[in-house]
Amino acid sequence: MVDEIRFANIDDAAAVASLVRDMDRHYRPGEELRPEADYRRIMEETITSHEGTRFVLARDARGQNVGLACVAILRPGRDLRGLLYLKDLFVVEEARGLGIGTRIIRFLAAFAVRNEIGRMDFTTDHGNVSAQRLYDGLGGVVKHKVHYTMPTEVLGALAAE
Repeated sequence: MVDEIRFANIDDAAAVASLVRDMDRHYRPGEELRPEADYRRIMEETITSHEGTRFVLARDARGQNVGLACVAILRPGRDLRGLLYLKDLFVVEEARGLGIGTRIIRFLAAFAVRNEIGRMDFTTDHGNVSAQRLYDGLGGVVKHKVHYTMPTEVLGALAAE
């Protein structure tokens, strides 16, 4: 069971880095990942730079890190209420099915309500049925929109012009 869910601070950089690396390993099986030190450095820079990303950690009663959310708060938004964008939600394999994802989403919902944030947005891949089941079960509404991404090579070409 989850004992604690809270926003991460600089002292949590190693824990966040470890979970983000585990998430990359989960979603990119067999691919070579960047060194652990790179993950830690990037998490430290992200936490201290206030670039917009915040991390939520879930720990169990033994103090083990079992879940992670990466979020950004974007304002002004409709009626100046803004939105909370959930970029990533990850639960370690051995803790899946225990309601940790639900607890993290509820934590974020309470944060949004307290801070007068108007909505939470997120995406999931078509094949990620377990995430879709979670979001559907929590009352998520599917919006049919066109989703764009500009991958690294497109960003490089645009920046070079």
